[in-house]
Amino acid sequence: MNGKNHDNDHSLLKTSIAAHAHLSESEFFRFVSLAVIRKYKKGQFLIPEGSTTRKTHFMRKGAAIAYFIDSSGDEHVIQFGIEGWWISDLQSFINGGPARLNVRAIEDCEIYEFSREHMDLAYDEIPGIVRYFLRITQNAFATFQSRVLADMSLPAEERYKIFCSKYPQIELRFSQKLIASYIGITPESLSRIKKSLLER
Repeated sequence: MNGKNHDNDHSLLKTSIAAHAHLSESEFFRFVSLAVIRKYKKGQFLIPEGSTTRKTHFMRKGAAIAYFIDSSGDEHVIQFGIEGWWISDLQSFINGGPARLNVRAIEDCEIYEFSREHMDLAYDEIPGIVRYFLRITQNAFATFQSRVLADMSLPAEERYKIFCSKYPQIELRFSQKLIASYIGITPESLSRIKKSLLER
């Protein structure tokens, strides 16, 4: 479902950009004009696996996940998305080709959707947007490296404790099954960990 990209409540996106780069009012509203505001119901796909539409999303309202399905049919959560966060299949968005991830709404969502073509226009026309995405991409890559190192070196309980410390809002909004998938353990193992922590 399409919304209007001139809706005047852009405070969340403006705050996100201002934390990393300076844009004039005209530059900010030019960037907003390149987006389409869309609404998705819980369970709908923002991006289905195999899609060749290159797009990325800034979460305005709601919650979503990005995940892949392995050869056994098991889902593996790669990314969470809540208000103020970006979510996409970056491999497909940047390099083209079919999406390998599913991006699905876990709650009713309202998002800014940017096509690759419109994002390239933003990079050409608005230098501050280049700085903004450089900063958030660097932060995301650092977070990814930390997660890989934790997965390789820390026991499940420590990984869960780090997750809760870093993302307390996620722990409250997403199911235990999804959180367990993100950490790389079974829901049953996560239940045992939570029970053990409560008993201490």
